[in-house]
Formats: sequence, C-alpha cells, structure tokens
Amino acid sequence: MNYIKEHILELENNLLKSEVRKSAQKINDILADDFIEFCSSGIEYHYEKGDIHQDQDDDTTLQCEILDFNIKELSKDCILAMYKVIKHNEIDENKKYSLRSSIWKYCDGKWKMFFHQGTLSCKFEIENKLLHN
Repeated sequence: MNYIKEHILELENNLLKSEVRKSAQKINDILADDFIEFCSSGIEYHYEKGDIHQDQDDDTTLQCEILDFNIKELSKDCILAMYKVIKHNEIDENKKYSLRSSIWKYCDGKWKMFFHQGTLSCKFEIENKLLHN
C-alpha cells in the first residue's frame, strides 16, 4: 500500500506542475475520460480530451505544497486521496489554502483520476490541524 500511496502522491504533484498543466497529452495520461472536478470556485468541470489547465504562454510557476497526504482503499482498484495544499505564490490569502480529495481508479494498467474536489480553507484551520497531527 505504501507504493500506491507514493505513486498517487507523485501523480497529484504532477498535476500541480506547469509542464504537465500545459500538456494535453500529460493531462490525458492522468485524468480519466469522464473526469469531473468540483472546483474551489464552485464551478463543476468536466474534462474533455485536449484540455489544458495552463496556457502555453503563461510563464507562472505554481509553488504548491501538499501536506497531510493520506489514502483510503475504497476497493481493490479504487483509492480515495485526501490532503491539504498551500499555494505559496498565491497573493490572495482567501485562495491560498485548500482541502482536497481525489478518487483514483486502476484501469488498463495505470492509475487514473476520476473525481477531484478542492475546498478553500483558511490558514488557521490548516495550521491548527498540522500542529495537532
């Protein structure tokens, strides 16, 4: 189970990298064809092949840190990942901290993300939970 946890964490981190977010192929390698996200903005996003998550001419490098990463096995081939994210280069304090969860399913020899939800959180909640873990 540790291998799966490390692999899912690597995939989650990859989705935060600009070089992945700018590549339709790299995103397609990670997201399932019927992927759905409930975004922290309140928008419901449905993935379509060819989508990218960062414009090619956007030179911004995301500086995100995943904290308290854990997984729960929902079935033999299905994993729930839960964690916190701090966007270190986010200027707006109201958008800097989030709680996140993803559902991953093993199919066709690889792990694919089927669902993701990001919920904005405040700095106090994130730091308070970190101190008590």
